[in-house]
Amino acid sequence: MDDEQVPAQPTDPTSRVRDHLANERTFLAWLRTGATVMVLGLAVAQLLEPGDRSATVAGMLLVGAGAVAVVHGGLRFRRVHRGLESGRFAGPEAVRGPLVAAVLLMVAVGAALILLLL
Repeated sequence: MDDEQVPAQPTDPTSRVRDHLANERTFLAWLRTGATVMVLGLAVAQLLEPGDRSATVAGMLLVGAGAVAVVHGGLRFRRVHRGLESGRFAGPEAVRGPLVAAVLLMVAVGAALILLLL
């Protein structure tokens, strides 16, 4: 997946710090999104007709999708951090992971909505 990395252009220390801070902000965005989806799942499972099987399944689905987002964000953060430290830049093929994770989140939210509306 990342074996097609190209060397990054040499940068000044300020630019390197900016890159690391941008990586951290992206990780925090994944963490925030995952935590929000997990809390939404808990709310669905507990607040919408307690004991309703479809609400419980929808809630579990959302909690699982949120957990996947948090794990993906952490793995991505580490991979990008290593790339920044080694001076390697992942090209456009690095978009595949975040795209798959985003689609998974959307599918989980859509499936949860379908379960709740049936």
